[in-house]
Amino acid sequence: MRAARWPAGAGIALWRWRRTARTTQRERLRTGPGFDPARLPQRGGDRVQGLRQGVGPVYQRRYSVRIVGSDLDAPALMDRLRADVNTASPVEFAVFDKISGSSPRLELGDEYDVHMPGPWNLPVRVVERTPRSFRLATLQGHIEAGEIEFRAKDTEDGALRFTIESWTRSGDRLADLLYDRVRMAKEMQLHMWTHFCCRVAELAGGRPAGDVEVLTERTEIAGDSSRFDGRHLVGPVAGALARAFTALAKARGGRALHARGLVLDATLRLSGTSRFWGVPLLDDTAELRGLARLSRAVGLPSPFPDVLGLALRWRQPADAADGGEPATAELLLATTGHGRLGRHLLRPAARWGPGFYGCLLPYTAGDRHVLLGAVARRPLRGDTAALARAAGEGPIRMDLVVATELGPWERFGELVLTRPARTDDPVPVRFNPARHPITGLRPAGPLQQVRRRSYDAVQQVDLRTGTGLTRRRKGTTQRRGPREHRRLQRLFEGLPERPVNFEARDRPENAGPAGWHIDDRRQPLPLERPGPPEPEGSWEIARRLVRDYEFADPRIIRSAYRSGEPEPGADMLLEARFFGLRFHLGVRVGDVVDTVVEEDGRRARVWGWNYRTLDGHLERGQMDQEVLKWLDTGEVEFRLRAFSQVAGIRDPVVRLGFALFGRPTQLEYQRRACLRMADLTEAALAARRTARDAGAGVRDAGG
Repeated sequence: MRAARWPAGAGIALWRWRRTARTTQRERLRTGPGFDPARLPQRGGDRVQGLRQGVGPVYQRRYSVRIVGSDLDAPALMDRLRADVNTASPVEFAVFDKISGSSPRLELGDEYDVHMPGPWNLPVRVVERTPRSFRLATLQGHIEAGEIEFRAKDTEDGALRFTIESWTRSGDRLADLLYDRVRMAKEMQLHMWTHFCCRVAELAGGRPAGDVEVLTERTEIAGDSSRFDGRHLVGPVAGALARAFTALAKARGGRALHARGLVLDATLRLSGTSRFWGVPLLDDTAELRGLARLSRAVGLPSPFPDVLGLALRWRQPADAADGGEPATAELLLATTGHGRLGRHLLRPAARWGPGFYGCLLPYTAGDRHVLLGAVARRPLRGDTAALARAAGEGPIRMDLVVATELGPWERFGELVLTRPARTDDPVPVRFNPARHPITGLRPAGPLQQVRRRSYDAVQQVDLRTGTGLTRRRKGTTQRRGPREHRRLQRLFEGLPERPVNFEARDRPENAGPAGWHIDDRRQPLPLERPGPPEPEGSWEIARRLVRDYEFADPRIIRSAYRSGEPEPGADMLLEARFFGLRFHLGVRVGDVVDTVVEEDGRRARVWGWNYRTLDGHLERGQMDQEVLKWLDTGEVEFRLRAFSQVAGIRDPVVRLGFALFGRPTQLEYQRRACLRMADLTEAALAARRTARDAGAGVRDAGG
């Protein structure tokens, strides 16, 4: 009879799910670190299937309903539920059958089979029982591994709060596929427990006050290699695409797509949404500064349609970034469709606006997949020159929106693009959102892994030589044999595995200046006329010197290897010389600054970058190198800022030598860097004047 009832019951359950699941509010349980599986106690007895026997991520899910109008208190409600669990279960879909235990009531140690449609039963055991709660643990053969608790409590206003909370992961690879990938089992579970909560309200003689609240937190298990995640397919596909895009990038001078673009200053004005996502970008009210790059993918001339790209980079607030330290976040958008299907497809466009820009590939927020987008409402022609003129006429505003994969779009802020509009041909601006994620959003799906491999490979292509690694320039490079080159190349390729050797909480602004050497040097450079930087003027020349790390005195320190231009997350291998010894030190680029700042009521155009020391470095700390032009007076200056301290040096001889001579050498390096920057800038300006005068003389002679 039960088997004959399943088709009709499954149909009823499906109808209820279609009617209620889309409107059920699903929120994140917390914004901090996820659930620690070690918190669940080790259960005794045989056949218990704990979290350690499961597959995939751990889901902590909480279903809660507030019940009003009931004459029962929490102990009485739970006593009635323990008398027969099926009085609250949707029996057309799931039935609790007791298979062990003498009492008809639910008691400690009892075992049940939960019968559901499909080729499985779900065995559980009662492992905890109190007057206000009971807890079930899964047994071998269950499609999940973990525990679930049913509890009730009395509230101060005379109502009841009934809660179902589970800490589970999939029991095997098939269940993981159905739950986390296809998400069929997840929706079945959602229907079962939300309906259970509503039936408990009826059992209490009251009614639900509002909807059932569903909160979820997902936690990945470190070292879990048992998942069916398609990694055996992702690797070859990613490698093939990476090689194809690398070849295309070399053929096109450094970029496979979006070769030329326009860079604008950007402001993200966040206002939040009507729901809680557990993501600072979507929940907070804030104003974040950054930059944006707009480009055409293939490079077809306007008015021909092309896939238009909008790349964003901004600084996240310190309290939103991991470790409490401000971190760079990046987001790549392109013209896509707006509807439920079109948002997953690229859509060529002939105009920058009006139009819709979407992220195409989803992110994970809690247990939901979300998409981000931007809506341009202002009419904007499709060529970069018209875009630059439009930015000069006034700010370009776009709505920032978010949606689940099938849900409606909801506005969470505004993107404001402002001048100065500049091309990035002299100093290409590159983006890699996999290296600079948005706090609270994880890239979802294997295509995100494929994209990361392709981006990393393309950004290893040097714009000048077409090789993967940028060596030092002529005049500063000594000749190396093949063996030495291979050794340094191996060192460089191992840098991504090394972490930064200091924590955010150790920085001087967080822990105080005690124990740190803090330096701030300013070097005046040749003046320019007031206003924006002049083409091939002092500021432009100094920017190139900072970009290429030319200001460093090669007698003390030089760049041995680096990948392309300084970009956030890029690694560099430095060669330091110290009393005839050579040390190869790894550093990682932290931030690249290209904006207009205001200090004491004065505006300055700034370009620069910083790097942070990695494990194995002789020091711990960060160095910032920037070039500024004060727009009101035309003053140009080079600024060198650093905080540092001695790292844990294992070699006692090196440790002693660095203790005696490290700080004086560091100060001498900074002094020489400032003087070298001034000398190189003046020499470049003088060469430019000489070439200009020579050209004028040739024209006069020809006249």
